[in-house]
Amino acid sequence: MRFISRFTSRLTRVAGLTIPTSGGGRILGTVGVGLVMVALSTPAFAFRAINRLEVVPAGAGQFEVIGRAGALKSDYWCAAGDYVRKSLGLSWQTKIYAVDGIGASTITGARSAVRFTLDPAAAGVTPFTGNWTGDILTPGYAFRTNAAYGKCEDWIFPFRSRN
Repeated sequence: MRFISRFTSRLTRVAGLTIPTSGGGRILGTVGVGLVMVALSTPAFAFRAINRLEVVPAGAGQFEVIGRAGALKSDYWCAAGDYVRKSLGLSWQTKIYAVDGIGASTITGARSAVRFTLDPAAAGVTPFTGNWTGDILTPGYAFRTNAAYGKCEDWIFPFRSRN
């Protein structure tokens, strides 16, 4: 408890602003309040996939894969397959559908995220029926969990030689 008291008093000295309490003491300054706000704005549950992308539930049978700089489209599928198999515990044959392409996250506010679903009808997505697509994140495009997880091969076998 003494550590927390010293920590908060140090924060208030650095921030230069204190928040008075009813007892006349002071609690977190602006830096501390900022840290608390960040902690409250992040989702309570985030799954970290094998390729280090985060996956967050988006409600109604949907989930979002949060991207990072340099992430490829196949990286989003890798994280989706890893999430469905390891976190949800579903079969390797479960179909995963892309709801939309790379865009802003509706859950975390990240600039690059892709939303996926296991139930395209509930998400309002028409399953892709074409023979070929140049974009594997076309809304309605689907992979089975084993194929999506297969996109993780560079993470599963990092020391493999490619001759």
